[in-house]
Amino acid sequence: MTYNLPLMFCIALAVFFGIGLAIILQTDRRSLAAGTFAAGEVMALAMLVGVILIQYTDRTVRHHDFMVRFLTILFLAFVLFVFLALIAVMIMLIWNGITLIRREGFSLGNLGEVGLGLAMLFFPLINAWVIPHVRDRPRRMAVYLFISLCLLWLVFLFLMYMLTAFLNLVNPYKLHLDYVVVLGAGLLNGDRVSPLLAARIKKGVKLWRKHPGSKLIMSGGQGPGEKMPEAVAMKNYAVTTFHLLPDQVMTETESRTTYENLLFSSKLMAPGARFALVTNSYHVYRALVLAKRLGLDCVGYGAKTKWYFTLNAFLREFIAYLRITWRMQSVIMVLNAVFTLAVYYLANYR
Repeated sequence: MTYNLPLMFCIALAVFFGIGLAIILQTDRRSLAAGTFAAGEVMALAMLVGVILIQYTDRTVRHHDFMVRFLTILFLAFVLFVFLALIAVMIMLIWNGITLIRREGFSLGNLGEVGLGLAMLFFPLINAWVIPHVRDRPRRMAVYLFISLCLLWLVFLFLMYMLTAFLNLVNPYKLHLDYVVVLGAGLLNGDRVSPLLAARIKKGVKLWRKHPGSKLIMSGGQGPGEKMPEAVAMKNYAVTTFHLLPDQVMTETESRTTYENLLFSSKLMAPGARFALVTNSYHVYRALVLAKRLGLDCVGYGAKTKWYFTLNAFLREFIAYLRITWRMQSVIMVLNAVFTLAVYYLANYR
């Protein structure tokens, strides 16, 4: 009895990642494991399809030439797609960054997209220049290896962060919600709701109306230069714009950060309550990570944001996520250093 090991391996891999992803999505999708298992499932299914096509080609003489040409064209199309996608991403980052600077003003924070786009553009050239200078120098090669490992980890982490963030924006089923919490943002001229904040309020009110019996909480304290707490301005905006009654809107007016938004809002809720947090799409996942650390049971909903602002804000959110998870990042850095030292030792002292 013969076993088709490649096919069995791909099926087992697809089942493993599929079951793992289903469990994570049902239990707590706020973990980066959600993005990791989703990516693994896509790769496993792609491998399964590839193995089936290759084995079909080998076993079917009649269609052999056609299938070989088809698979070759498919592979070349995939390579071309990846190449063009990278170029498109670089152009989009640079163009989007310039648009943001023109509309929002020049600042170090607004340089993120332009910097990333230029880094992607010049990385192959820099890499080609560096390798000949470190190839025959073990210590420099070790430093190069360590930096490369750290960069690869950041790229992997960023991709998993984006995928997990997307998964946490998708809420296909109507869940029971006890509260809807709208997170605050800075006020214009100290007392006026900004378009960004207005989008959050609109999304929050719409969600609250879909869940009769739930309570609506506006969360935001009074920052520097503001004439009133953000939550008060948000409540006034909701009452005048969406014709809510004042007693239909609860306010949390002490918070200064996203962490405090969640912590202080949770103190207004009944024990064990389930709630939805509403903020802009790029901010949802980091807020959910903070809520998880507080032990809060919640889901996230994202409000629409101007396209030219989203990418740069998303990069800033990822950097903030790195700060939140600094312990894990430190462990990864240490592991990279240990691996680099081991390779250096084996290559030079064995």
